[in-house]
Amino acid sequence: MKRLPRQFKSRDGFTLLELIVAIVIFSIIIAIVSQTFNAVIHGWQRGTEILEDVQHGEYAINKLSQALDSTLYFYNPRKRYAFLFEKKNSGDLPTDSLSFVTVSPAFMPRNSPLRNGPHRIKIYIDDDENGEPALFSKAVPALVDMDDPNRQNDPEPYLVSRAIQGLEILVYNEKTEEWEDTWEKKNSVPERIKVSLFVPSINKGEKPVVFTRVIDIPVAKSVKIRLKNPTKTSRGRRISGRRK
Repeated sequence: MKRLPRQFKSRDGFTLLELIVAIVIFSIIIAIVSQTFNAVIHGWQRGTEILEDVQHGEYAINKLSQALDSTLYFYNPRKRYAFLFEKKNSGDLPTDSLSFVTVSPAFMPRNSPLRNGPHRIKIYIDDDENGEPALFSKAVPALVDMDDPNRQNDPEPYLVSRAIQGLEILVYNEKTEEWEDTWEKKNSVPERIKVSLFVPSINKGEKPVVFTRVIDIPVAKSVKIRLKNPTKTSRGRRISGRRK
């Protein structure tokens, strides 16, 4: 009896085509896993960055609220207690500065001798040692003119935050009920201001994180009776009790 020829033969291993297909599929899987992993890492880094931005922004704006809440004002012809601010811009960010007399230790180093008494604090944006903008503060005794060019001892800048690179100050006009970027009453204190702090993203093209707060300044009410010191008005009339 004749044997029929075998139509199928068993084989070992893979053909070249099967090997190429397997490599392509494996490469696609590796690419997908790699992209997913990179997306997770980027999301984690971005989340960490946002959390740090929030911490810096909330810390600074809370400290500023404390300092403004403790603002000190008495009428003085030389404007020693005046609330001052200056409008500036650097690139796409506002870099305003403000200065006022306060009894709060906010924005001051722990070893500063001015922490426990009235002092004029200036909060502003300036370049750090690396040439990058950052939030700084300076403090001098209350009756010292901080901007006097003839003053011998210039206060050492105190670095508040490198993350905050923009500062904007707006003053509320009660008559027009609008926010304005000018302050005409130089020898006075506004009742309400709007403060915005800007924290740029490390990713180019993304908008900065902005922290905005409307802050009422309690001492502004005393401006209407022009206190010259804690017990007398500009007309010499004595005031009994605490200022409200």
